[in-house]
Amino acid sequence: MKNIRYIIVSLLVVLVSSGAMAQTSTASYFLDGTFYNYKLNPAMKAERNFFSLLSGNLSFRTKGNVGMSDFLYPYEGNKLTTFMSGTVDKKEFLNKLPSDIRMGFGFDETLLAVGFRMLGGYSTIDISLRSSMTMQLPKGIFEFAKNGLSKNSYNLSGIGMNTMNYAAISIGHSRDIIKNLRVGANLKYLVGLAYADVSVDRMDIELNDNHWMVNSSARAEGALFSEAYATLDEDKYIDGVELADKVAPSASGFAIDLGAVYDMSDYVPGLTLSASVVDLGFIKWKYMMKAHSAGNMVEFNGFNELDYDNFDTVVEDEIDRLGDEAAELVDFVYDGNSSAKTNLNATMYMGAEYSMPFYKQLTVGALYSKRFSSASINEWYEARGYINVSPVKWFEASVNVGTTTYGTGFGWMLNFHPAGVNLFFGSDFMITDVNPQFVPINDLNAHFTFGLSVALGKRK
Repeated sequence: MKNIRYIIVSLLVVLVSSGAMAQTSTASYFLDGTFYNYKLNPAMKAERNFFSLLSGNLSFRTKGNVGMSDFLYPYEGNKLTTFMSGTVDKKEFLNKLPSDIRMGFGFDETLLAVGFRMLGGYSTIDISLRSSMTMQLPKGIFEFAKNGLSKNSYNLSGIGMNTMNYAAISIGHSRDIIKNLRVGANLKYLVGLAYADVSVDRMDIELNDNHWMVNSSARAEGALFSEAYATLDEDKYIDGVELADKVAPSASGFAIDLGAVYDMSDYVPGLTLSASVVDLGFIKWKYMMKAHSAGNMVEFNGFNELDYDNFDTVVEDEIDRLGDEAAELVDFVYDGNSSAKTNLNATMYMGAEYSMPFYKQLTVGALYSKRFSSASINEWYEARGYINVSPVKWFEASVNVGTTTYGTGFGWMLNFHPAGVNLFFGSDFMITDVNPQFVPINDLNAHFTFGLSVALGKRK
């Protein structure tokens, strides 16, 4: 029984550690010299015309509401052991875990970007790749692993995984429409690359000294950039995915970003308010593969009587039998392909910035961000406070701290923008405590962003 628990939990931890979420860095939100704030609020304009190819804006992040310290514990001085060790108190371990354990990964790269003044406003053209994955595990999985037979039943429902990957071609424009009010919009054409959503709606485990039984129900759907279909094994269960002979784009959609910036100087000198909603849109997948679990009840009654004269062979056969029975938990029945529409994960930003009257180059800001999604595991919020300074025309810096769905975070940004070039780098989640392999210890929140662009013309 103990080995079974190790196997199940090990597989789930491996799965979740690969888990995700695409988002442009917010560390630059209140820096006027950056070129890519139109991704956060399309009403924001760059100070110059610009051009970038491949290196313009690269952002990579991981998020999680747990960390390595939740699962590894010190013992015998400088050694480490896992939470499964008998030296780790059950109550101490379980009390540290949230009710739902979430982990995520996100990647956002700007392949091509151009910004230029036109028609009395500022326009942008942008081609980007975006990838995100988020996974969720219920706390009950680790309760089952740690407590084992001290309970007769466990409910492990709520396991989920969602990933969205696409390319976006965007055209944007912003302009002043009345005194102190600037508005903007980005129109996007989307090309779907890959999508998957898996949800375990029910997983009940019943067990005693020499018997365990798992009853589960799950659903899954997924699509690729071209027509694809599931392949089946001899029992008619899904065992793989293959592209059709003719490869042609089969997933596309549209989205819009809307934003506004209002200078409140007529009422409160030095105060600027801003708000935006980005990624309001959808992708239509022409060939969405759908499946549901076979609904098999898996039962294991322990090892059969062992023949000690052939111990190694018999044990190997019994382990193979256990593996075959456990594999039935992930047997999926293919429901075929159909057209389906998936909504993007829209994000709302609301900001306020105040310029200090004694030193105009020093400002403070506050930004609230909220992600909306039809899949609850993709939703999150952030609330951050900023201090920003621009001591010279060609350099500015920002630091921020805030609270998020995934814990507290410290961020920063340095932006160099002399004539001819724009270089920035920073982080929304600065890693402050890592192990020798640079794996975050207390949580999985990490982020890095970098960009290099050619600046054209004069500041305006």
